[in-house]
Amino acid sequence: MNAQQQAVIALILVGLAPTASIFASFGSGNGLAGQLAWFVSKLWMLGLPMLWHLSIDKKALSWSKPTQGGFAMATGMGLVFALVMILAWFLIGESRVDKAEFRTTLEPFGLTVASTYIAGAIFWTVGNSVLEEYVFRWFLVEKGEVLFGPGWATISLSAGIFVLHHFFALWFLGFSLSANLLACTGLFIGGAAFSWLYVRYRSIWIPYITHAICDVVVFGVGYILIFS
Repeated sequence: MNAQQQAVIALILVGLAPTASIFASFGSGNGLAGQLAWFVSKLWMLGLPMLWHLSIDKKALSWSKPTQGGFAMATGMGLVFALVMILAWFLIGESRVDKAEFRTTLEPFGLTVASTYIAGAIFWTVGNSVLEEYVFRWFLVEKGEVLFGPGWATISLSAGIFVLHHFFALWFLGFSLSANLLACTGLFIGGAAFSWLYVRYRSIWIPYITHAICDVVVFGVGYILIFS
């Protein structure tokens, strides 16, 4: 099996895991089963890229130390995205989300309790977003580069896979099709920006800064939807 074939298999096995997780968790309608499916998917997303990197690619582990700068670029980009997201929500998105369905979908997971929601928001922003950068920016971008090189084809591929599971998550959360497509357009632009930052600076911590700023806005909007 050549490197290109290996890259395709890796993209499928790792890239589709988040989408499978959404169907297994939100789609089950069962809090315990959904939480278990979510936990297993996270182990898969963490473990498989690492095993692939060590066993198949025969490379050493790295903490992805940022050595080429990019902090100011990532922060500025995150603040611009945050402003656009806030404006888009209040001008367009707020009227297109079924708040009751949103709450009903999250209730089995305990996320309609304020303290649990805030704890979850902190976890997703501090922990899950790092995992997503590890998967979508490091692993999937580097596998895409085996097929297409370090250009916009790879960046678009990574962004498209990043959007896929978000589309189904928003669908389960009660977003109308128009609101979902609007959000996914923003997610694609954001995902492409995150991937570009990784390609430019070769550290997952640089796009993570932008990602975390955007997450603060997302969970702020979620809080308004649930508790206002």
